[in-house]
Amino acid sequence: MTEERLFDSSHAALVFAFNFSGQQYQASAMNKAMTPQIGSGKGLVGVDGAAQAGMIRRELGTLPELHRMVLTARLAPRDVPCECTRPCCSGRLPNGEWTDAIVWLTERAMQQLSGSFSHYRVRRSILEKIFGVKINLSEIAELCGVHRNSLSELNAKLKLWIEGEKGRKGLNSSPGVEAVAWLAIDGLLKAKGMVRCEEAA
Repeated sequence: MTEERLFDSSHAALVFAFNFSGQQYQASAMNKAMTPQIGSGKGLVGVDGAAQAGMIRRELGTLPELHRMVLTARLAPRDVPCECTRPCCSGRLPNGEWTDAIVWLTERAMQQLSGSFSHYRVRRSILEKIFGVKINLSEIAELCGVHRNSLSELNAKLKLWIEGEKGRKGLNSSPGVEAVAWLAIDGLLKAKGMVRCEEAA
């Protein structure tokens, strides 16, 4: 078995695993040759790609549920191709894996907002924004019927929970759950030889 690391980073490995599609099973030799290289450039498709994606997901599955859900919300596609061919279809449908992660985090967020008014739609909208949905706080306030100031307070609490406190010069930052999740998956994937370890300077 080769000792070559397939991915330059845990981020690249997880992006590959979340986006790996069974459609790649049908890739022809010419398609394989012309497909942009995946990860650090090994061109994983077909059975090899499925196996690698499965191994990455197995390591992800060993993390605490909170960490798994945060990484899924950050990297899983928000929608996936739909091939139903109905005239009303846009060709995309929500990715259940990403949606499930957001729903789980929305429920868990209640613990972070104890003592604050918060209903489900507000929490979910803020979390979707944190994880990449293009919506601003003013739009959320209007959609949910919440005062902008109250929404800003809830947004700050949830961002602190997920992303932590940004470090300022001379002060220590407080890591959020996402940073802890990244440290955990990084250690696992490097230990399994799937991600390149930085060489000591």
